[in-house]
Amino acid sequence: MPMKCRSSTRSIRRGILTVMSATALFVALPGCSGPDMPMLDDYLEELEFNTPLESLKEVPLGTFRISSVPRHEDPSKHKSKPAWMQINFKLYVIATPENESAILAAYERHRGMFDDTVIKIFRNASLDELSDPRWATIKSRLSDSTRPILGSERVRQIVVDDYTWEPI
Repeated sequence: MPMKCRSSTRSIRRGILTVMSATALFVALPGCSGPDMPMLDDYLEELEFNTPLESLKEVPLGTFRISSVPRHEDPSKHKSKPAWMQINFKLYVIATPENESAILAAYERHRGMFDDTVIKIFRNASLDELSDPRWATIKSRLSDSTRPILGSERVRQIVVDDYTWEPI
């Protein structure tokens, strides 16, 4: 009698394995014949580049000289003596040549608001933000604040060049 139990247990195991194998094969086959997974190259080819980088133009927006007392974020909360500094830089916008005149017209039309926005960003910047070699925070703030003034669809990038600072 014990022999029949073993053979029936084996047949049940074989049946279960057969069903599992068939299920795995059934599930795997449609996946193999399905659409290919998108690759990075395919994604980059689909991106729409309106103009090549070589044909873009730097549109000068002026030279800025901003007096500021940058905040020093001190974790110990000790008050330090404020240090005045003069921040000097040139501001450019990267755009297509077709958009240059529209950007300059928007800049002249909203010059006061544009200059106030730039000055406010630099005066509210912390010492850590001003000393960041990549200027990630300041560039982000400049981009977010000035693009709507100049026309978001026209501006490719905002560039700060010839940055210097000196104590006052």
